[in-house]
Order: sequence, then structure tokens, then C-alpha cells
Amino acid sequence: MVLLSFLVVTGCSRRDILDDYPVSGVEVRLDWSGVTEKLPEGVRIIFYPKGDNGRKVDTYLPVKGGHVGVPPGIYSVVVYNYDTETVLVRGDESYETIETYTGLCNFGIAGTEKMVWGPEDFYTTCVDELMVEKSDESLILKLSPKLVVKTYHFSIKVTGIKNISQVFGSVVGMADHYLLGKSFSLCDGCPIYFDVVRGKDTIEGSFTTFGISQIVRTRAKNTEVSLNLLLLKVDDTVQEVKVDVTEVIHKSEAGGETDKPEIDVPIEDEIKVDDVETPPDGNGGMNGDVDDWEDETDIVIPVE
Repeated sequence: MVLLSFLVVTGCSRRDILDDYPVSGVEVRLDWSGVTEKLPEGVRIIFYPKGDNGRKVDTYLPVKGGHVGVPPGIYSVVVYNYDTETVLVRGDESYETIETYTGLCNFGIAGTEKMVWGPEDFYTTCVDELMVEKSDESLILKLSPKLVVKTYHFSIKVTGIKNISQVFGSVVGMADHYLLGKSFSLCDGCPIYFDVVRGKDTIEGSFTTFGISQIVRTRAKNTEVSLNLLLLKVDDTVQEVKVDVTEVIHKSEAGGETDKPEIDVPIEDEIKVDDVETPPDGNGGMNGDVDDWEDETDIVIPVE
């Protein structure tokens, strides 16, 4: 009898809470057609209330979507895949401030202190305004996430490549963070690290970014975009090479490749590495001190 009374009281208390916070159903359906064949593990979805009605709802769903209980009100909505290692999220307290970024590489080598990781594939979509009414029927919300990370491929011919033991690469001038609610990419000027492969007479690589900063797109003059290469030579010295790819990058964007996830960056000039004496033991090493660096080489890539 005591237990029954407890259950009745508990039930009334639960019902009062639901009456105070009425919840409607939102059926989220995510369409990945034409976006990627390798689906992420799942997504995070956040409903941000606009005005006094409603309350913030923050939850995780399967990759194809699912049901979310949301109090009636007007909301802004953000959806993104959460299964990333290098891409981090901050500012998620509001729709206007939530953004992605990547952390520092921390290689411990002079000249790489501010270098950040290139982003992995990151998919997101948003809704500026969504009305959720009090109803027994679920609201169907159909969304199509988009890839906001781009991959750029390049190859540079090198004379004297036998003198190189290792290469560190970074790109400067591309977007290094992305505002989810505003669908806006921005650049803080952080060098974005990328891997470089040494071939027979070329060095090849690819880098990932959030594209060109939206602010740069509105300017009459393009902000410089450059590839910065640290060539670690077999005699423990370092040669720094700066390759200006500003026109190539912006021309590719203006040429209808804005929505393409992968872009080739044609580089016609070549890098010359002077011959060096191989150490007696025949092993190339690495000395990251700035004092040992040779003069910087600038290469400007002509665009027809």
C-alpha cells in the first residue's frame, strides 16, 4: 500500500513536469546522397531557442537521423558529425559562436610553433529558423549535410632532391576555422601542416583546409596564400622555401571549382637544392635550430 502511494505520487510529479515543459517530436532525416559513400559514425544536433520560447536541446543521433523531443518554440539548428580527431568544436553555447578549429601540432621544432593540423572530413548543415509547434504528430525535418573541408593536391619539381632527408610543409592564408551557424570560413593566419612525399625528382603533397576565408572572397585584392616548405638536408642544415600559390588557388575557386572537395594546384616552377657533403656516417640528421637555416627562397607561380 505504501509502495502504491509512492508510485502514484511519483506519477503525478512526472506529469506535472511534462505539463510545465511540453515536448513535441521532431523526426530528423539526414540525406547523404552525393555527399560521401563513407558515412560518419553519427551526428550531434543542437536546437538553439530564439527568443523566450523553447529551451536548448543538445543530443546525438545515428548518421541517418532519428527522433528528438523538443519543446515548442522557434529554434536555430546545427548538425555535424562528431567522429573526428583533429577537428574540434568550441563556442557551442550559441548558434552565432559555435565553430570548428584544429589544435596545435607541437612538433617541438623551431619554426613550427604555431602550426596547426589540417582538418579531417567534416560535414555540417544548419537551419536559421525552425518553428516547432505543440503537436502530437512529429515534425519532419529533412536535412542534407555538406562537406566543408577541401583537399588540395600539388607536385613540385626539385633539382638536387638527393640532398633532402625530410620535408615539413604548411600552407598559410587558407581558412583554419569554420562558423557552423553562419556557414562561414575564416582565417586566423595559422600555418596548416601537411605531409610531403619525396619522389624521384619531385616532392608531392596534399593539404586540407576549410577553403578560402569568406572575408577574402569579398576583398578586391586577394590575401596571399603560400606553401612553406622546410627542407631538412642530409648535412643537418635546413632550407626554407616559400611558394606563392595565391593566383592559382583563387583562380581555381573562381573557375567554378568552389564546390569541388578536391582541387589540383598546378605549380610550374622548380626548387633548387644545392649539393651538400654527406656526413661521414652517411646518415642525414635534423637540427631544427633557426641559426642553421639557409636563406629563404621565394617562388612566385605564374598563372596564364
